[in-house]
Amino acid sequence: MKKFTFLFALALFFSLGLSAQFTSVTNLENLTIDASIGTHHKAQSKIFYHDGKHWAALANSSGTHLWRLDGTSWTHVLMLTSRKGRADCKIVGNVVHVFVYQSNTSQLISAQYVPSSKTFEIWPTRSSIVNFSFNSEVRTATIDIDGTGRMWLAYVRNTEVHVQWSDGPYSEWSSPIILASDLRSDDAAAVVAMPGKIGVLWSNQNTDRWGFKTHTDGDPASSWSADEVPASQSALNVGYGMADDHMNMKVASDGTLYCAIKTGYNDDAYPLIGLLVRRPSGTWDDLYDVSRIGTTPIVVLNEAAGKLRVIYPSKTYGGDILYNESPLSNISIGPQMTLMKGEAFRDPTSSKQNFNPDGVILTTDANAGIAAGVLVSDDASSPDPSEEYTLSVNIVGSGTVTKSPEQSSYAAGSTVNLTATPASGYQFAGWSGDVTGTTNPLPVVMNGDVDLTATFTAATSQQQVTSFTLVNSHTEQDLQALEDGAVIVLSELSSTKLNIRANTSPSAVGSVKFELSGA
Repeated sequence: MKKFTFLFALALFFSLGLSAQFTSVTNLENLTIDASIGTHHKAQSKIFYHDGKHWAALANSSGTHLWRLDGTSWTHVLMLTSRKGRADCKIVGNVVHVFVYQSNTSQLISAQYVPSSKTFEIWPTRSSIVNFSFNSEVRTATIDIDGTGRMWLAYVRNTEVHVQWSDGPYSEWSSPIILASDLRSDDAAAVVAMPGKIGVLWSNQNTDRWGFKTHTDGDPASSWSADEVPASQSALNVGYGMADDHMNMKVASDGTLYCAIKTGYNDDAYPLIGLLVRRPSGTWDDLYDVSRIGTTPIVVLNEAAGKLRVIYPSKTYGGDILYNESPLSNISIGPQMTLMKGEAFRDPTSSKQNFNPDGVILTTDANAGIAAGVLVSDDASSPDPSEEYTLSVNIVGSGTVTKSPEQSSYAAGSTVNLTATPASGYQFAGWSGDVTGTTNPLPVVMNGDVDLTATFTAATSQQQVTSFTLVNSHTEQDLQALEDGAVIVLSELSSTKLNIRANTSPSAVGSVKFELSGA
């Protein structure tokens, strides 16, 4: 007989709209893709920027292709391969190298820019495709190129972190170099080029820690640093630990490395989406708490604007695309904001390059079989003060909202402070519409017409658990409802990574403690 005791802290998280945000967000026309491949995988970058244009490598029913963004629509430029795979792009000069991952045979294709037609053609220096045999033993892989021009490939094969290297034109590749072992087969690794060195980050879900090693440009290929175990001082013995296989990296010009990661804590009281920061000296900051919800995060930098964003879906199988912002000068994670609102957006991707002033974020809507995206900008030019925008506030329930200043319209770029005051017997539940969250008072920057709703609900002291649900803690998928007398047979479940969700009324309560027993 085994007895399990579970403590659940339940909280309701809202996205908050404050002054920290992109200057502009422009919706792009949808692009039909193979949704089973989509914009996956977390560490990869399917976008790059060259000659004033944004480009994307994505798969559709006929293979993997290169597309050019013209205005807000995508123009087909080149078929890279008839194989459908998940692309990772690295642009160097006029040549883009695209690693197309497939579980059995992955490929490296290189294409050269043709300025006269603003297109790409297969690189004449190496027109052949380079094949890599993974035999379903690798889940994802990424590429980058160091300061000497050497290309590196990183991945987890079975339970080991492997890197391979090749010098131009990248036809012949080294045997794998093992950087770490004793991982889980569902761990992942990614490579990143840094000033004077190459770095590899990986998850280790056996030790519940992250791993990181560097190789100095020009040193023997097998010469790597000791494992730095990023931010191990922040690791907690909670849930499945600090490391999950979700990671995405960017490097600032001074060599500071920023890593958006997902933890395995799976507890509302602890970070789920986090930010790891490695300073040029080789030291790691404490883990920064980005969000208690979300999955598959990416990080984007705009050094000219001095901003960093961590972008992620609200749910594993699709939802809104959210983001949090921080200044680069002093990491301070701001409130959660909505970048793209939808029911099925997942797997955001962007470029290895840093934004200046704009960039593209693509995501998959698997239900519609499309890649949806936005063009975001941090253009520092001042807004036209002659532009005027309106701010409309609707009320649900009993309460009032005051504006400061109170005006019929507001100049572009100005800030309006909203204060929600509940009536007697009511409580402020939050904002919805163009701005969401519970911040009160709420500052709103007028970069366009704003329409939002303040909701007030009747105050109640009554809290109750209405039902329980067994959940796959790794995928967040509901497995079965748990009713009085229910028996859980672990051997019959698709996963042993389990949580039990207490469904409550109201949805946000303090904590729930209960016991289950079974054979």
